[in-house]
Amino acid sequence: MAGFDFNVVLVRYSEIGIKGLRTRRRMEGLLVKALREALSYHGVEGVIDVSDGRVFIWEPSSVEGAVKASTRVFGVKSASPAYSIDFTDINDLIRRAEEFFAERVKGRVFRVRARRVGVHQFTSKDVEKLLGSRLLEAGALRVDLENAEYTAYVEVRGGRAYLFDTIVDGPGGLPVGSEGLVLVLFSGGFDSTVATWRLMRRGCGVHLVHYDLGFPEPVRVAVEVAKYIADNWSFGHKVKMYIVNFRGVARIVNGLVSPPYRTLVMRRLMLSHAETLAEKIGAEALATGESIGQTASQTIRSIHLIGGGMKLPVLRPLSGSDKDEIVKEAMRIGTYEFNKRQVEVCGLAATPTPRGGIDRFKEEYDKVVDVVVPEPLEIDLKSRSLNEILESLKL
Repeated sequence: MAGFDFNVVLVRYSEIGIKGLRTRRRMEGLLVKALREALSYHGVEGVIDVSDGRVFIWEPSSVEGAVKASTRVFGVKSASPAYSIDFTDINDLIRRAEEFFAERVKGRVFRVRARRVGVHQFTSKDVEKLLGSRLLEAGALRVDLENAEYTAYVEVRGGRAYLFDTIVDGPGGLPVGSEGLVLVLFSGGFDSTVATWRLMRRGCGVHLVHYDLGFPEPVRVAVEVAKYIADNWSFGHKVKMYIVNFRGVARIVNGLVSPPYRTLVMRRLMLSHAETLAEKIGAEALATGESIGQTASQTIRSIHLIGGGMKLPVLRPLSGSDKDEIVKEAMRIGTYEFNKRQVEVCGLAATPTPRGGIDRFKEEYDKVVDVVVPEPLEIDLKSRSLNEILESLKL
């Protein structure tokens, strides 16, 4: 519709708004930083402004691109392409809003939703009633507050109003970097991917460590998933990936550890190595994709044996989730097609016991506790293309 092109994108946040003033300002700064990076990644130019609990992207070179970019940023609750108008009084507001919405509601069942910020001589209900009446006269079919085909949104802020009809959900949560750095034990399967995404949604910066057990395809898939997350979800943070050659460790564990304890011992070796790496890179916690009871190595007893006595906290974001929930979340994230190709391998010729004894586990672990692990290969996921990374790994 000529003359009524959207000229701004409204970006909403939720949790940030309930923080104390100092924390809120810090998080708004992180959010804006991430939004700028997201816009740049999607090739969108625009001016970002923050005011009274809203972030505005003014005159974006691509409205669709700005909405897509902003809804990939953690901390963003939703975004709407909008048409901004200035008005003098309620009559002027209703007249201009009618001009914008008239063609859009013609012949349709509709409703008006209005909200205000600031002091006005009218209420939100006044706007809804007056605009609804005018749109009926302009050709709308009827009003239905519960089952409308079309919703006309009016957001009034001081002497300016924003008119829109679309709300696109973002991931919500907190801006990446508002919490501490976490090192995630990352296989590239459904579980570790969703665990990583959930931690980022809670404001954690993440780095990823993958343990190479001698099978090229799992390493390749893990790199592909990690690169996707870094490019599409980590705006405001540079994700690094560490690939650790654990092939020799697997051979030693297979040769020295009793079969029922091999998987448990191997996982503890990974966790202990990850803790040392985390301390070296400044991470404040470790994280895994463990879901209680999903496998024999993820029973409460096994989790206790594997993680007992660690110095750093071990976060398990999927503890209470079942596999169906995890897979659905991977679809939302966009990694499903990668994840489903991943083959979870342990490199061990054994089935783990789900009810290992503490003393027996310690006895078996002590056989290999001093195994030497090569230095990890560090990859800056954002600075290199996927092909460059895979070529450097000879995958």
